[in-house]
Amino acid sequence: MTKLMIVDDEVFIRHGIKNAIPWYQYDIEVVGDASNGKEALRLAVQLRPDIVLADIQMPVMNGIELAKKLNELLPDTKVIILSAYGNTENFTSAIEAKVSRFVLKNADSSDILNNVLEVKKELEDISERSSAYDRVNSIYNENQYLIKCALLERFFLNKISPETFAAKADRLNINLSGPYYAIIVAECSLKKDWGTTAAFQNAFSECRPFAFFMDDTMLVMILNTDQNGIEKKKMDSVMSEIKPYVLGNRIALFNQMEQIQDFPASYHILNHVLDFCFWNTELPYAKITKNDIPPESSDANVVQLESKIVSAVLSKNNKAIDAAIDEYYSFCKNNLLSRTVFLNSVKRIIILISAVCPTEQDMEKIVQTIWDLETPDEIIDIVKSLVFPPAKTDAKNPQIIEALEYIDKNYSKDLKLEDVAKNVALSSGYLSRIFKSETGYSFTEWMNKVRIDKAKELIAQTDLKYYEIAEKVGYNDYKYFSSYFNKLCGCSAKEYKHRIKNQGKHQE
Repeated sequence: MTKLMIVDDEVFIRHGIKNAIPWYQYDIEVVGDASNGKEALRLAVQLRPDIVLADIQMPVMNGIELAKKLNELLPDTKVIILSAYGNTENFTSAIEAKVSRFVLKNADSSDILNNVLEVKKELEDISERSSAYDRVNSIYNENQYLIKCALLERFFLNKISPETFAAKADRLNINLSGPYYAIIVAECSLKKDWGTTAAFQNAFSECRPFAFFMDDTMLVMILNTDQNGIEKKKMDSVMSEIKPYVLGNRIALFNQMEQIQDFPASYHILNHVLDFCFWNTELPYAKITKNDIPPESSDANVVQLESKIVSAVLSKNNKAIDAAIDEYYSFCKNNLLSRTVFLNSVKRIIILISAVCPTEQDMEKIVQTIWDLETPDEIIDIVKSLVFPPAKTDAKNPQIIEALEYIDKNYSKDLKLEDVAKNVALSSGYLSRIFKSETGYSFTEWMNKVRIDKAKELIAQTDLKYYEIAEKVGYNDYKYFSSYFNKLCGCSAKEYKHRIKNQGKHQE
C-alpha cells in the first residue's frame, strides 16, 4: 500500500483532503498529517511516506523548504506541492526543489487524486523496471555511508592525517562547509540504531549534520555552524526529541571549532566530558568550548579502595563497610572516573564480595544489571544491597509483584525508584537489581512503557487532547511524551489514533 502524508497549516483543508477522497479504494493509506514543514519532516523521518502532499505557504517551514529537506533525508519520497497561486516564482521554486507535481489549491478532489495516482504509478513503474538496479544501488549507497563512517572513525582516532582525511572526505561528499563546527557525542540506549541516528540528524537538520556510531552505543555527530555554534536555547529545545535515545544524561557538545584538524582532539575531550555528565546527573547535557576543557580524570588508588571495601566486609563491621563504600564513592566522583573504569571497578568489587561471602545469587546477572543503569547512585546502591541484603529473600521475588502493582496505581505521579522501594520495604539498590532480572527492563524503561501503554488506552477510548493524555499518564512536558510515544510505538500519537479509527472502520 502506498503511504501518503498531508501537510497544510489549515486544519479543514487537511481533513478535507483526507476524508473527501476514498484513498483506501486506490490502495493508498494516509499515514500522517502535519500543520507545518518542520513537524512534517520529523514525522516523515519516522513514517517514511512514499508521497507527501504539501502546501507551499506554511509557517515555520514552507512546502518548498520541506521538499528540499526530504530530497536530502528521504530521496525516494515524492513531493506534490499545493499552491493557491500558479505564478512563475512558485513554479520555478517547485522545479528547483525537484517536486513531482504542482497542483493549484482550488482544484477539485479528482484533480488532487489524479496527481497522486500518477505519482503512485511512477513509483510502481520505477520499482517494476529497476528492482534489480535498486537493489544494487541500495547496496552501493549503504556502502557509501559505511565508507564515510569508517573514514571519520579512523580520523577521529588519529589513524590518518588531516590532509588525507580532507581529500577523501571531499571525494565522498561529506559536508564540512563550516565555517565553524560543533561535535556532539552521546552514549545511546540502543546499539547502532537507525532510528537514533535519524532522530539526532532531524533535530539538527539546519546544521547539515552527519551522524554515525563509533562503536555499538557511542554516537558522534558533526554539525556545520556559524561563529555562535549550537547555543543553549537550541540544545534545550531539541532535548525532548533526542532524550529518549540517550543513556541517562550522557550527551556532550563541543562548540566553536574553526578547523577540521581539531576533530580528533575534540572527540577525545568529549569522551572525558561524558564522565563529567555521569557524575553530575542534575545536568541534562554538557556543553564546552576550547576555553573550558575540564582536567583529565585519574583512577590511581582505586584498587586500594576496592580492597578496603572487601576488608571491611570480612570484618563484618557495618560501620566500617559503610565508611569504606562512602570513601570509595567519593573518590570516584571527585576524580570523575570514567563510567567504564567505574563499572569495571564495581564489577571487581562484586566478584570479590561473592568470593569472600559465598551466595546463591547470579553474579553475572547482577554485573549485567549495573551495566544497564544510568546513574552512579543506582550502581552504588546495588553494591550496598549485596553487602547488606534483606533478612529474607524469596527466589521468586514477590516484592516485584507489589512494586509493579504500586507503579500501576501511581504511574501518573512523579514516581522515582526510591518511592517504590520504600513502599515495598526494600532498598532501592536491591529493588533495582531484582527489577531488571525479573522484568527485563530497568525501572526507567518500565515507567515509560507503562505510561505509554496507558496513553494508548486513553487515545483509543477517549477524545482527550494529546497534551491532556500526556499529563494524565505522568508527563509534565508534552514534548517528552511525544518523543517517547514515537520511540516505543513507531508512530506519533495522532497517527496511532488514526490507525485505531481505520481499524474500527474496517471491522465494521
